[in-house]
Amino acid sequence: MGADPLGALPRTLARKVLCLLSLRDRTRCERVCTLWRSIAMEATRSETKPVWVYVIFRKNHCSGHEKMTVNISFDGPIFWNRQVAYIYCCSCHFDEHEGPLMTILSKFEQRVERMCLVDRPVDYPFLPDSIFSYMAKCMPKLQFIYLRELDLEKINRATVVDLANHSTLKKVIVHGCRNYEVLEDFRNLPQLLVVRGEILGLKAMLGDFDEEQAGSSPASQSLSQSISQSISESSDQPETVTVQVATGP
Repeated sequence: MGADPLGALPRTLARKVLCLLSLRDRTRCERVCTLWRSIAMEATRSETKPVWVYVIFRKNHCSGHEKMTVNISFDGPIFWNRQVAYIYCCSCHFDEHEGPLMTILSKFEQRVERMCLVDRPVDYPFLPDSIFSYMAKCMPKLQFIYLRELDLEKINRATVVDLANHSTLKKVIVHGCRNYEVLEDFRNLPQLLVVRGEILGLKAMLGDFDEEQAGSSPASQSLSQSISQSISESSDQPETVTVQVATGP
């Protein structure tokens, strides 16, 4: 068996080599072996583009809802300054999806600026406190959290304290959720906004969404339409890298 061409390189050089690859090719490299996966993940973490993450829970029993799907947008002018990850999970299979979800988030945790977790309709409290604690402790650049139609019963006060003390977090929007009282009880969470009705427009939801760039440009309007459709309908996505995550035997 021949020598491993990547393993034969110094670690720093190997990481730089994988940084030259597209995200699609780097994802394929992760499947070669444990070493390649480790170097590929280091290469991903070394990137500097901000990441927006949308975790969308679906329950349509005719659409393969038990499978977890990841779409990473990387192409087109509206994504030149950021990467957008759409992660499709299922609440009734979350015990199986939680591990792969955390693995994916760990690739981007140093670059995540926005986290949106969306369900419809409100389901049982399947999201553990550890998800929110992870966002508070492991995403140093996090600026924005959007939670829609989730039962937040499992969030504990210590996690709310961590969110309140986060150095970059600007806003936490709780939209149509249940059992969010722990967030309201903690008065030192100035970023909190509770919404009971509908939010009109993506910019109203995001608040400070790239105001210096957005304006009325076609690119910003296209981005708004793309993301709002993903949140509202889980519909067609921009050109993406798609990874099917196996969660069963």
